[in-house]
Amino acid sequence: MTAGVAPTPFPPPLVAWRSTLIIFVITAIAMADRISIAMLIGPIKHDFGIGDFQASLLIGLAFTSFYVLFLMPIGWAADRFSRRRVLAMCLFIWSIATMACGWATGFASLFILRMLVGAGEAGMAPCSHGIIGDSFPRAALAKPLAMQGIGFQVGSAAGVAAAGAVLAAGAAGAFLGWPVVGDMAPWRVALIAIGLPGLLAIALIAWLHDPKEARSGPSAQAQRAEQPFLPFVRNNRILVALALLMSGVSAIGLGCVTAWIPEYLQRVHHVSPMQTGAKLGGLLLFAAFVGQGGYAVITDWLAARGVRDSALRVGMVPAALSVPVAWFAFQAASEADFLRWLTLLLLCIAPGNAISNTTVQLIAPTLLRSRLSAAAILSISIIGFTGGPALVGWLSQYMFGEARLGDALQLVMTASMAVSLLLMFLLRPRLKAYLG
Repeated sequence: MTAGVAPTPFPPPLVAWRSTLIIFVITAIAMADRISIAMLIGPIKHDFGIGDFQASLLIGLAFTSFYVLFLMPIGWAADRFSRRRVLAMCLFIWSIATMACGWATGFASLFILRMLVGAGEAGMAPCSHGIIGDSFPRAALAKPLAMQGIGFQVGSAAGVAAAGAVLAAGAAGAFLGWPVVGDMAPWRVALIAIGLPGLLAIALIAWLHDPKEARSGPSAQAQRAEQPFLPFVRNNRILVALALLMSGVSAIGLGCVTAWIPEYLQRVHHVSPMQTGAKLGGLLLFAAFVGQGGYAVITDWLAARGVRDSALRVGMVPAALSVPVAWFAFQAASEADFLRWLTLLLLCIAPGNAISNTTVQLIAPTLLRSRLSAAAILSISIIGFTGGPALVGWLSQYMFGEARLGDALQLVMTASMAVSLLLMFLLRPRLKAYLG
């Protein structure tokens, strides 16, 4: 059973959904800043003279090294202080760092700047999940968390589409004569342009509902004292371990898609950067709204009718389907066939973010929401968005050969989807018992 704490009063639905919409926008900006480099990795490799493995480090390790280092401290700050202020500071840092990537002089400097992007974005999930978790009852969590997750994929789509458009415009000479960026390589212009909206979005932070402000005073201090993080984890170690591991492994699919599919389309199927951005961006948007949105509606519908483990019960269906789809997708011989398989694959893996977030927030006591969310994002970052893409890059460069990038993607994605399904199967009865 969950630890007992005084319940947090929920805000009016209009306020709660306003905050959710703002979080959707900020999440989309964060993901555009994070993912756009995958679309630009071809010209970056050319300019800096690096291979697939080094490229995978820029996409994954460079970002996640500081991201994982700062996740838990920021999660602690978000549980203790104003989540709005913490999020505003983080948004400023990652936006400035993304723009600065446009002035990187080589592999090392770009690696360091990507680390700073990761440090700033470490505040996104702990703050947003904490606000959403304290703004909606348990039976209604899937839809707002899915909306935040849709922002994740909308941002990914916007990032690759915008990067592809800037690359195409730069190749056509559209920026010649412009101040500051006129003499820059198009990939540099793209990073500067993609980082700018984050600075403008800081103004939205003031409209967020912050439940922390309603929990000030002696009673809040007493509640904090009753909710130490490590004892809670020790008392529920198997449940928490399975939830965190499931979060990380289930993210490998989307991590590999966002990191390597833009390059795969260009390298294997000879799709232009502009077409790659438009096609992949459109598919990500479609999968986000249909796959993740459909999952959320069904999950909350079942939860409202007493199915406490609906987050996993529903989630196991797309997880099971993703295993054969991931295998067959990379056997497609033509671009058209691959895009059809990719559409099915994205529909299957799109709910993964909502499955993980909803499960973690079902487990988390009120005053540990941001820290447990930070722990889940830590797992997602290390396993899903660093380990998975890095393994693909290593297999491609050192085992199969870079011409067989698809074989590396097929092996990693199929295996990870199968393990994710197994973890959901093991976690579901424990979650059901925990929720009573």
